[in-house]
Amino acid sequence: MAPSKKISLLIALHILLWFVFLSLPTPFNPMRVEFGLRGFIDDLLEPPRITNALLLVAVFYFNFYVAMPKLYFKRKYMQFMLTVLLCFNLFFLLNYFMMPSGMDFDQPRALSVLGNSFNLFMFIIVYTFSFALCLYGQWEKMKEQMLASELAILKAQIDPHFLFNTLNSIYSLALTKSDATPNAIIKLSALMRYCISESNNDRVPLQQEINYITNYIDLQKLRLTSKIKMTCEIDGHGDGKYITPFLLIPFIENAFKHGVNSEGNSDIKIKITINKGDIVLEVANNKVYLRQGQEKNTDIGISSTRRRLNLLYPGKHVLDINDGKNDFIVYLKIDFQ
Repeated sequence: MAPSKKISLLIALHILLWFVFLSLPTPFNPMRVEFGLRGFIDDLLEPPRITNALLLVAVFYFNFYVAMPKLYFKRKYMQFMLTVLLCFNLFFLLNYFMMPSGMDFDQPRALSVLGNSFNLFMFIIVYTFSFALCLYGQWEKMKEQMLASELAILKAQIDPHFLFNTLNSIYSLALTKSDATPNAIIKLSALMRYCISESNNDRVPLQQEINYITNYIDLQKLRLTSKIKMTCEIDGHGDGKYITPFLLIPFIENAFKHGVNSEGNSDIKIKITINKGDIVLEVANNKVYLRQGQEKNTDIGISSTRRRLNLLYPGKHVLDINDGKNDFIVYLKIDFQ
């Protein structure tokens, strides 16, 4: 949808909501002379009603766009309270001087700001709603910023242990003058380039993400011994599909970090299935001995990824983790948006 069309629809929605809200007191106005459609319109077009309507609209947008962001959110609470008092005094004075002439300033007139249209009640609703709506918008904005910051950190980082081990493996290849050395350097360069170039993107082509994963796995294979059995299967094509970057890799990293034991047999299985409307990742590894602190770091990484999935793909993913005594199995399904 074009931005101009979205703006037009938003303006139309605001107008409709204001019309409905400002019309609510009419059926309960005991001073209405005539009922039916004509009486409804006449009541709405009374000058005091129109004046109060314009004032309520002005108060709502003033509080939402000016007072809250420029005063309340900047902790200028005294100035903010002054704006509230100013708006209320303006409301009171307008309604007071719009009362029919000839009435004494007695209690009924002093309380007449309540009016036949419940003016004071509507003023409180408008101010409260604009305040709550602005707080909710700020909370959503902060949540998005926190998610963006967390995602940027996770996307931009490369596990230093992985980098150190990979460089050692490439160094060993270079010492033996292996023909695999240039290809390993190219894969590591592509891996680091992808982390940097995609750190600010909300979505990336799925095939680029798959290439990143295969490069990561190929570099991990450099340090695997014959005792470690590793299988990787990728079914389907990522052409024309997009995904949030770096959502799959934490579970694959976890398998290599905690499923490899150079002193014993290890087994890692990775399968990625790309369907028409979703992608499925299945990772299984046997558990090896974890040094003190590693298991806690694993829990933090999995919890962080779970939180990102809940925020980025609410209701559009399935994550099933089987943390057994000897095995760690992950099933993740993400629907394409």
